[in-house]
Amino acid sequence: MAIPEEILKDLTPILEDVIQDGVESFKRALEEKGLVLTEELKQNFSYQMTESATELTGTISFYGYGRFKDMSRLNYLKVGPPVDDLEEYVQKVGVERFAFVPGYKKGKIPTVNKAAIRIAFALSAYRKKVKVVYRPYKGTWYNSTKVNIVNIARRKVTERYSELITKFMADLLETTA
Repeated sequence: MAIPEEILKDLTPILEDVIQDGVESFKRALEEKGLVLTEELKQNFSYQMTESATELTGTISFYGYGRFKDMSRLNYLKVGPPVDDLEEYVQKVGVERFAFVPGYKKGKIPTVNKAAIRIAFALSAYRKKVKVVYRPYKGTWYNSTKVNIVNIARRKVTERYSELITKFMADLLETTA
């Protein structure tokens, strides 16, 4: 059943407001859980709204690795974590933050690129060797925030449209009976 056009037009600013607030809520949740390492995840949040004749959709997007922070268990039973992504992580954090570079004697310093690659391979090999990484539960940043955003949207729409929706449903029931 299509939503009447006048309701769709009126819902657009409400949904946009909820989504913009949702993006800020996600960023705050990352900060509160202490999950901001390089600011890149926080800066990557974006949203998009799509409106058709019968539907209004809002989408919040961010890098997928942000969801890993919520997982209590990561499985590397068949394949280890991607070395390219780990290398990028090592370069962002900085090679100097790691205790040593595998394959080099003390005092010998490879180039930063070679060091990052070696550290990434070592991290990947270790994760594959361990197979399953368990993390203690510290609460979630994504799921709880998502539920709050949905509840806020539901409340705003209910407040705005309780009478209109009741009338629309009554008219719909009359026409189908």
